[in-house]
Amino acid sequence: MSGILGRVVAVAIVISLLGVSAPQTLGAPVDVNTLIVGMNTAILITLDPGVVYEVEGSVIVDQLYDKLVDMEMVKGAIQIVPKVAQTWAASADGKTWTFNIRQGMRFPSGRAVNAAAVVYSLRRAVRLAKTPAWLLEQLGFAKDNADQTIRALDDYTVQLVLADAFAPNLVLSVLAFPITGVVDPDLVQQHITEGDLGSDWLKDHSAGSGPYTLIRWERNDVVDLVANPTYWRGIPPVKRIIIRDIPEPTAQRLAVEKGDIDVAWNLSPQMREEIRKQKTPGVDIVQIPAHGIAYVGMNVKYEPLSKDKVREAIRWAIDYDAILRDVLRGEALPLQTFIPTGYLGYNPSRPFTQDLTKAKQLLAEAGYPNGFEVELTTSSPHPTRPDIAQLIQNNLAKVGIKVKIVLMASGVMYQKFREQGLQMILASWGVDYPDPDALAKPFADGTVKQLAWRNAWMDKDATELTKKAMLERDAGKRVALYRQLTDLVLHKGAFAIIYQPTDSWVIRTWVKGYADAAALGTMHFDFTKVSKVRE
Repeated sequence: MSGILGRVVAVAIVISLLGVSAPQTLGAPVDVNTLIVGMNTAILITLDPGVVYEVEGSVIVDQLYDKLVDMEMVKGAIQIVPKVAQTWAASADGKTWTFNIRQGMRFPSGRAVNAAAVVYSLRRAVRLAKTPAWLLEQLGFAKDNADQTIRALDDYTVQLVLADAFAPNLVLSVLAFPITGVVDPDLVQQHITEGDLGSDWLKDHSAGSGPYTLIRWERNDVVDLVANPTYWRGIPPVKRIIIRDIPEPTAQRLAVEKGDIDVAWNLSPQMREEIRKQKTPGVDIVQIPAHGIAYVGMNVKYEPLSKDKVREAIRWAIDYDAILRDVLRGEALPLQTFIPTGYLGYNPSRPFTQDLTKAKQLLAEAGYPNGFEVELTTSSPHPTRPDIAQLIQNNLAKVGIKVKIVLMASGVMYQKFREQGLQMILASWGVDYPDPDALAKPFADGTVKQLAWRNAWMDKDATELTKKAMLERDAGKRVALYRQLTDLVLHKGAFAIIYQPTDSWVIRTWVKGYADAAALGTMHFDFTKVSKVRE
């Protein structure tokens, strides 16, 4: 049987078992069992949990695999919750963690999700050593020690030995990343070629115990998921998820307004604003805080920016409200510290409002009463950054700072940034795991070659606080350390943090539960909370 024919047959069999009728057209709203998402899928590279790192790919992988632990939004704060691991405990010295695996979970093959499967999956991820592997490596796992540090003590107990006594929330947040998705070892072993650990096959097949299984991924066309009939929590309300490749936002908008799709994934803020104003019938907008930060980085190698008072003057010169109101159209949250809302250690301090008098005074005290010239680089094409850059250019001109805007393709821009080659940059940082350490390292620790280093900012106190907070096991003391660190970076760091983005989707009103499903944004998306009703 050919590969394509085999997949078609598989689709028909699974759909038949679930009682799902294939819709006559992809946009038929009468089919309450099928959710149709319009998305630009060009970013998809792989659906292997040990390799995937792209946002949209991680969202899909989230539906296919159960992770060791997971996340929930509880009263506005991110909490770690059990998943494959039902309970866990750390040793007295904080280095050895024991996880008790939930019994009764099975893969679609009928094989048990047990300690052996967890150990196989974690060791596999470490040995693949692909992009997301650094998450596990920072805890001390490596190719040459995986057999000793990742072990099954019995059929349903896993032991992990870390390199240090890391903060518990840090450890668990890393283990909630898709890289810990548990694969069916026997199934993966059947598809290993030339020592690739099954990675080539897992690009477009699934081997997990999650709520959905991957039926087909036809690149630049469609990703088709069908509910897993053996899922341990029961079959989800939506039995089939069809992700249609619709690259153009205008085409997505037309499709969702016509009812041909249920969810438009990639509309621009302007489009969503138009939908709000027009009160387009039958559609709604879901908006939640995103896991990221937009910032202006200031390279302290460039002489004027080396002075704390110059950087502080720039912070006072920016009109943050205008950026949120006029450019982002309300689709962002005000933020001036580097830990976003919902995170442990979130610092709500927002001292900066546009004060041109104070900015001019600081420039004069720093020795630049007439300002100076500087380049501000940002990425293009981008739906909002060129406009934000222009607004900042106008703001800084009012205090004598002449800004030349340089637009670059993202790849070129970030390459120069990594070489400390930009004077100022307008960009954003996405969070890899929901722990403040994932933000403190890039924004505060100059020994880590990320954002602070790229702006040539090295501060001994900030580096020491970052390392100390990473190892603080008392949550209350850890929060206090991050308050101290965020306040330090707020006034002395190499950044003007300008907002926290939001994630937004346009959906049909017959889609229910989407806000709950998206509560954690793209960090953890749970389609099992979505249903459709006939209106």
